Amino acid sequence: MKIEIKWRAVRTLMMGLFAGCWVGGAQAEEMVTDRPDATESSSVIQPGYIQAELGWLYTKGEEKSHEVPQTLLRIGVVDRVELRLGWAGYKNETSSGGADGVGDFEVGVKIFLAEEQGLRPEIALMGGVSVPSWDDDVASDEVDPGFRFAFSHTLSDTFSLGYNLGAEWATEDGDTLSSFIYTVAVGAGLSNRIGAYAEFFGDIGMSASGVVHSFDGGFTYLLRENLQLDAFAGVGLSDDADDWFAGTGLSFRFPN
Repeated sequence: MKIEIKWRAVRTLMMGLFAGCWVGGAQAEEMVTDRPDATESSSVIQPGYIQAELGWLYTKGEEKSHEVPQTLLRIGVVDRVELRLGWAGYKNETSSGGADGVGDFEVGVKIFLAEEQGLRPEIALMGGVSVPSWDDDVASDEVDPGFRFAFSHTLSDTFSLGYNLGAEWATEDGDTLSSFIYTVAVGAGLSNRIGAYAEFFGDIGMSASGVVHSFDGGFTYLLRENLQLDAFAGVGLSDDADDWFAGTGLSFRFPN
């Protein structure tokens, strides 16, 4: 009961904070999430809506680890712009002597730049910075920036293509190093409620060392117009990548 009361209070407070950008009587668009794939969508949240995307991730590489609840809060502020508040979650490495702790937070924006027209894809720009959690075991403990462009094409009534290009900086042992990041995903609408995707993604060190390439695939299931479940799994394709990984998640939007 106490949890329910607190949630209602938080929801009421958040809706109150963004009431100024509420578009009265606006019809909610189709729900599009930025999970479970690594490819961020080119769509933004409508003004007056808030979308929460939560998940659990298990990875097997040099260490076995769990991260939960990976959190992204997307808030429609004004037309074509959304505010993004993220948290990497609590990380637990299951091997002996593994690190445990709270991951970094992130603050950013996504800006819708152009609609799809002919050969030109739909385009959005994302940028943000990490906010230290002050947990040196699993976080960088620095303000590290990153950006990416998100592109998407409609291939047919069933298939779509999305891809991201960008760069990010990460601080390790006092050194801030840069990497080029890329993603390419093909999505399929199997029915009105079920979606699937297959994807390549990775990062290539610029000032950083190492090359990471991975492949994954997954499914989404729309329980309601504003509630979606997902599941995914993938494998590493390079020596620096994790051997394999898997996870699941839940996304919801309010108001309905």
